[in-house]
Amino acid sequence: MTSRDEAVGLLEQQHSAVAELLDELDGDAFARRATMGGSQWSAKDLAAHLGTWEEIATEVIDASGRGERPAIEDAFARGNPTDRINADAEQRFLDAEPDAVLARFEDLHHRLVGAIRGMSRPAWTDAYPNDPHDRTLGERVGSLLGSDDGPFMHASAHLPDLRAYVDSISA
Repeated sequence: MTSRDEAVGLLEQQHSAVAELLDELDGDAFARRATMGGSQWSAKDLAAHLGTWEEIATEVIDASGRGERPAIEDAFARGNPTDRINADAEQRFLDAEPDAVLARFEDLHHRLVGAIRGMSRPAWTDAYPNDPHDRTLGERVGSLLGSDDGPFMHASAHLPDLRAYVDSISA
């Protein structure tokens, strides 16, 4: 199991890598569509996407802290809503100002890291009753923010596409 400190370290490292690459883009390049990984996404869409999943993870932490079932679990109980969540986030922020999307990306990351740091060790490792695959709250957060590379590795899954785009503009 990933400890809280390890989780924060992974999240901070990946966030910094994404933020550094985003900083290399001007407003037009940031918002330009169809630049990420052969999809219609822009770097702005990616920032909104990463923020959305950090927002969901923060809501899971907050609801669990109140002893409530997180709302996202009902969506997962009805099937895998990942594609729908991603598409909804893309549409929700399609016309948003780039600066607002970047500010949200930063704010949600800081909220998530603060929520994880503010948890007690027992809260992180106690049983998580709302998902059959994740035994603890820490595992659930890691799954929500995970990728094929492992728990808490969501942003790293997008780094190659973002790096390729930034490099293509710099070349």
